[in-house]
Amino acid sequence: MTLQQLAFGGVKRISYCSRCKKPLSNPASVDAGMGPICRGHGGRDMKDDVCKRQEFADGPVVGDDDWLELTEALVLQRDGDDDHAVVRTNVPHLVVHHSPSGFEFGYAGSGPADLALNVCQWYLNRIGYRGTKSDCFDGSCWSLAFVLHQDFKRAFIASAPHEGRVIPFKKVKAWFDQHITEDLQRMYAVIVEEELE
Repeated sequence: MTLQQLAFGGVKRISYCSRCKKPLSNPASVDAGMGPICRGHGGRDMKDDVCKRQEFADGPVVGDDDWLELTEALVLQRDGDDDHAVVRTNVPHLVVHHSPSGFEFGYAGSGPADLALNVCQWYLNRIGYRGTKSDCFDGSCWSLAFVLHQDFKRAFIASAPHEGRVIPFKKVKAWFDQHITEDLQRMYAVIVEEELE
């Protein structure tokens, strides 16, 4: 974009992540002043808290004017030609375990596994889940998210076509409703000391 375009309203607001300095376009990240990866890393040393790849800086998903929140749909898409395609998704990158190089979909590898793990972690956070945690390569996640993520990967991420797909949130929620059983919740629950007294 040229300076002339900027001067005449070609961009409504320019913002960069306060930690990694990558450009932000998602309104929630612009307001927070930080992208989803850096927000997900909480109180760690900022030198280690940099977005691993460009797609984690909240690039537009679906289209510039068609941003979909994860509460509406799980978006998996690729931008660019086949040789240089970049994966874009609306899943915040909260933890890294299988794939430090980033998210992927359309096969059953490490990139799809990390994408599935982050969806599970996000969903459990969203419903206010509290339980035991598991250490990951970079960060930690709910142990229940770790138990669920491979099945979630097989159900939604690995089976996605190469060009991507949009999965309605109601399908994602229905999957979690079916798979988060009371037995699993009890198995990974945190026993609070007050409950023991």
